[in-house]
Amino acid sequence: MGFAIFDIETRIDKKLLRQVFFAGQEIDDEEAYRRYLEARRERGGSDFLPVTLHVPISIAVGDVADNHALRSVETLALADYSEEKLVREFWERAERFNGCLVSFNGRGFDLPVLELQALRHGVAAPMHFAEPGSGRSRYLETRHLDLCDFIANHGAIRLSGGMNLLLKMIGMPGKGATDGSRVQELYEAGRIDEIHSYCRNDVIQTYFLFLRVELMRGRIDQDAYRAAYDASAPFLAQLNG
Repeated sequence: MGFAIFDIETRIDKKLLRQVFFAGQEIDDEEAYRRYLEARRERGGSDFLPVTLHVPISIAVGDVADNHALRSVETLALADYSEEKLVREFWERAERFNGCLVSFNGRGFDLPVLELQALRHGVAAPMHFAEPGSGRSRYLETRHLDLCDFIANHGAIRLSGGMNLLLKMIGMPGKGATDGSRVQELYEAGRIDEIHSYCRNDVIQTYFLFLRVELMRGRIDQDAYRAAYDASAPFLAQLNG
């Protein structure tokens, strides 16, 4: 069975935020965003806003062969880019794909965001929503393996330090100067290429975490792990920090 590692980066839909949470008030999108963040901070909340307000602006997918070697990492919808095209291309590919999607926190963030955008743009994804064994099935890995959920024993522990800690634990660079908290800032500065690069970096490092998890749980042995790692090592040179 083949695997596809995926990751998304998002922006905040400030217009929707204003329309829903500040309806009838004579303020612009930026002021609504500022007030919403300020109110959350006063309540002790995080600056990371609910998934309902996130819009994908970059999606990267890594193609993993049956022998667990990483063959390619691709940024979707680069030609004639639009946010709707990005969402449509992801779901069209996911529906055709017969293997297993692999993510880090995809169940808690990436897939819910993409499902909401399928709703927004009227995209059908019957394979994803089919039961049993669909990409939404938490304890089955036929269509989706969320590494975060798996390593956390399906919520039994809290992964303090998150993906960055796990990557460093296995000898990967981990998060560099750019992390998810800076994506909105980069988007507003028009630096979409840097966002695409960051998203690709996450996919590459997620792949090597996935490979170690496959070894840990005995899906591959030491020889297969080393062969896949060596075959995929050139992708490490693409990481920019």
